[in-house]
Amino acid sequence: MILVELDEDDVYEVETALDNFKELELDGDEVGQDNFSLPSLRSRLEFAANTVHQSGGVAVLRGLDPSRYSVEDNTIIFLGLSSYIGAQRGIQNPKGLVLSHVTELKSWSTPRERRHGIHTNRELPFHTDMGCSILAMHVRSRASSGGELCLVSADAIHAQLQEEDPEVLATLAAADWPVQVAGQRPPYILAPLLQEHGGKLVIALDPARIGPHPAARAGLVPSLRPAQHEALALVQKVARQHQVKISSCTGDMIFINNWSLLHAREEYDDGASSARHVVRLWLHDPKLGWEVPPQMQVAWDAAFGFRALKVPNRLYPVAPLPDYMEPKYSNGTAAFVVDDDDDSNDWAAVKDDLVHDQDGDEHGSHIGTSTARPS
Repeated sequence: MILVELDEDDVYEVETALDNFKELELDGDEVGQDNFSLPSLRSRLEFAANTVHQSGGVAVLRGLDPSRYSVEDNTIIFLGLSSYIGAQRGIQNPKGLVLSHVTELKSWSTPRERRHGIHTNRELPFHTDMGCSILAMHVRSRASSGGELCLVSADAIHAQLQEEDPEVLATLAAADWPVQVAGQRPPYILAPLLQEHGGKLVIALDPARIGPHPAARAGLVPSLRPAQHEALALVQKVARQHQVKISSCTGDMIFINNWSLLHAREEYDDGASSARHVVRLWLHDPKLGWEVPPQMQVAWDAAFGFRALKVPNRLYPVAPLPDYMEPKYSNGTAAFVVDDDDDSNDWAAVKDDLVHDQDGDEHGSHIGTSTARPS
């Protein structure tokens, strides 16, 4: 892990970049390296980007205090700094949502069991955000206790399984895992969870997206074989043995190579007057980004590729809404992109609810919207 600590001069440079960008009177979604200039910080941010991409690692930017800025300014700062790690921003739902708010508001009356996992205080298992190249998170506020980010590398899992259980490794590498997708028939793809591609070991695994969803109509997605269930359970066990906990601070911006690292979240408790709040981006860098495995192209295209370009808007909600919009059911530990071009009534009804699966905030206050184009 690389830690980029910002001193007073660095913070001043970031705030100057913020002021200069606001003077341009552009929509917030237009922020990027060209109009969020950081001449002194640039070299350290480029080193962080290279570490995340080339070493398959994680970078943390530390030293900014979110309480000093408005929610709009915090969002612009996050977008501006993250553009140096990954120049392209992906959408996280079919309405064009680019920013997700991972939190649990006290105003939400919907029971936890009827909310998506990222909108509860529950523990989240090891997973990747399938279809994302770089996962970026801005810690706006921490939990009173718990909620730590846990990471494990695909290399560590591969090495232990190769030595102790090569049959499970072969099961994970087989291209016969049914991964839920939408907007196509059938509503799944068959893909390996762990593979070598482009000279790199790549992992793409979310337990909640693999096999049929319990609430879905029977037969839409194939069931997992016993050997596949056992392999998933063993991955979680091995991941816990090799996990590294990232003790984050309020204001941290965390960038994770989503092709090489699994991440999990510990259960947490909020304070009486505070709530854990993390803002999430999905990033890709055209120059540094890893080559997308063909079996994961469908998921990646929904966030960054031609499917994403079909979505007319880009939405940047600066805060979650106080009222939670309950989905019929939610797919994926991290939630995932769903397309609107499937005309099957039963599946379309599910998709309409899954639109709100991320945050239920696509109609809230935004820093700007745009027509679809690479970000």
